Amino acid sequence: MDQAEQLSELISDIYDAALDSSLWSDVVGKTARFVGGPAAAIFSKSPTAGNGHVYYESGVDPHYRQLYFDKYVKLDPATTSHYFADIGQPIAVADFMPYREFLKTRFYREWARPQGIVDFVSAVLDKSATSAAMFGVFRSEHNGVVDEETRRRMRLIVPHVRRAVLVGRLIELKSAEAAAFADTLDGLSAGMCLVDAAGRIVHANVACHVILDAGDFLTTIGGTPRRARSEDRSGVART
Repeated sequence: MDQAEQLSELISDIYDAALDSSLWSDVVGKTARFVGGPAAAIFSKSPTAGNGHVYYESGVDPHYRQLYFDKYVKLDPATTSHYFADIGQPIAVADFMPYREFLKTRFYREWARPQGIVDFVSAVLDKSATSAAMFGVFRSEHNGVVDEETRRRMRLIVPHVRRAVLVGRLIELKSAEAAAFADTLDGLSAGMCLVDAAGRIVHANVACHVILDAGDFLTTIGGTPRRARSEDRSGVART
């Protein structure tokens, strides 16, 4: 598979993950390999609070992930630079400090070097007043430090990762709103049902289900509510 095909397939997978969040871990792993690294994550962190959260990841050691947010996020020389970086623009160690100085930091010596990590290329996906959501790929000794090809590949996929994450958030929000509305309807003692433009039931609360199941004066035909049939005293069926 050439790079164009690989990129096209990866972009398709990214948008699939927007609709099904269970796919994100696999997609993040594919994205790491495309950019050139053994691990990657979608996460957020705050330079003021000194904490953060990982939403999706692949290839990240759970022990070191926890250690990072418990202790080393405050020692990471990239944290403040990550927050102030432009949205969508790749940033690596060389963008905020000389690499030789980075190798002397406690963060590198105690957290990055034990994992064989030599660099990290990331891009801001979104910002709030106090934190930044990011996507980033770890570079191992085998991959080497971030170069122009790594940055180019990040620029190709970051806009799609950003849009997919935002779409996924919107879907989750709408789903939560719909669930809350359904719970409200279910709590009503009066029977209520919502129908679409064709008259088909899209949601019926508990009280309405009781009425429909009894079939005394209301029932459903093909998913559409109908008055139940009854018989008059002459034995002739009527509606």
